[in-house]
Amino acid sequence: MKRILILTIISLFVLASCHQKSTETVFCTVKGTVKGLKDGTKLELQDEFHHFEIVGKGVVKNGTFEIHPNVSAPTHVYLYTKDNEQLKDFILEPGTILVEVDANDEDDYSTGATGTPSNDLDHRHWELYDRGDKAAANALMDSILNAEQTGALALDYAHNWCDSTAQALGTLDRLSPELAKLDFVTEFRDDLTRRLKTEAGGKYIDMEYPDVNGKSIRLSSVVNNPSNHYVLVDFWATWCGGCVKSVPQVVEIYAKYHQKGLEIYGVSMDPKGRFDIWKTFLAKNKMTWINVCDFNGGGKENSKAWYDYALPGIPTTLLIDCQTGKIIVRGNLDAIEAKLAELLP
Repeated sequence: MKRILILTIISLFVLASCHQKSTETVFCTVKGTVKGLKDGTKLELQDEFHHFEIVGKGVVKNGTFEIHPNVSAPTHVYLYTKDNEQLKDFILEPGTILVEVDANDEDDYSTGATGTPSNDLDHRHWELYDRGDKAAANALMDSILNAEQTGALALDYAHNWCDSTAQALGTLDRLSPELAKLDFVTEFRDDLTRRLKTEAGGKYIDMEYPDVNGKSIRLSSVVNNPSNHYVLVDFWATWCGGCVKSVPQVVEIYAKYHQKGLEIYGVSMDPKGRFDIWKTFLAKNKMTWINVCDFNGGGKENSKAWYDYALPGIPTTLLIDCQTGKIIVRGNLDAIEAKLAELLP
């Protein structure tokens, strides 16, 4: 995601820095091909572990790009256009990181990168998932999260994909020393502590946001509606590749269980500037349930709901029992669908 010197990678989870000062300077390189973007399009690498600081810039030229990140340790980055179009995310680590971008393909975002150990593993994980072998994909993720010493890929998974707070906390406890000292990790540990309050068995926290017509709808009004037995809360956004990919499954769940007492309260984290995109997306994908938008979403610094629910990222889903107001499932859609099959046969 540069020219490199011959480098021996001793371990997947104990990685040398991307930029070392010694008798010679060693850089990691990010390079790749681009479809669907004009030559001259400016690209940025944003470092998630350092508050999305821009750590590299590039320009599309003849359908290719090359970036030399200014980093000194492994980290997780997002590749954006300067206009804030999210293209990929991957791990910066020693080596040449290969990225293939197809901006016209909604599913391309999740394919990640290749060329280095962590990125090859991540690519393999999503390849298994996309192929429908979710058991193997989850087993691979667990092996990364539960390693004896964990690194940048495990931290990414713990923060953005891990449904188990206990497992995520264990991953933090085994981080390599260079990652363990990050402010990001301290803040994430605090998030996990708050997340415990909204896991299975905890009470839902109310929220109120406007729908496409500007009408404010409170979550409590949906939970307290006598017609509803369960409410699925779906935190998502049109700019989130994983969210977009999960929409067909949400549509199927709604079609199957709505008449049996399920309602969905979809909370988009799209900014105000994407209102028309959000509105059009809802209609195009037949998302006919209750949809509201937190126009200040996208991070706990701006969004009360993001903070209250300690979202690790999006998509995040949870299932509420309307009789008790308790959350009975907080996890991925597969877990929620399995529970609904039990509750609403």
